[in-house]
Amino acid sequence: MAEITQAAYQNLRDYIQANWKYIELQDDTGVAIVRLSVYDSRVTWTHSVGEQTLKLQVIIKGSDSDITVPKTFAKSVIFNVATGGNLLSTESFTPFTIEGDQDELTVIHLIEVPKVV
Repeated sequence: MAEITQAAYQNLRDYIQANWKYIELQDDTGVAIVRLSVYDSRVTWTHSVGEQTLKLQVIIKGSDSDITVPKTFAKSVIFNVATGGNLLSTESFTPFTIEGDQDELTVIHLIEVPKVV
């Protein structure tokens, strides 16, 4: 079995960044709260070019028009489609409840390619 090269891993990272364009925040039971595109102003890729770990950051505020408070967030999920689809990456975090307009949640979803165990 052949190992792929570093260039191939970079190609995979580039593909992920170009095509996995939606991050969904869910509650602790896996129910979707909001799914955002990477083109939404609240979503940003924050890693440097060539890094092994891709970092997709989303910042949600209680004052956001698509968030009803109170709401508890516990998981981020990456998709390549705006609705439906299969989850491509999932990451759980300590549940956080947005209780009012002044509350803010920052989630950084990490995708490691290749995954180092």
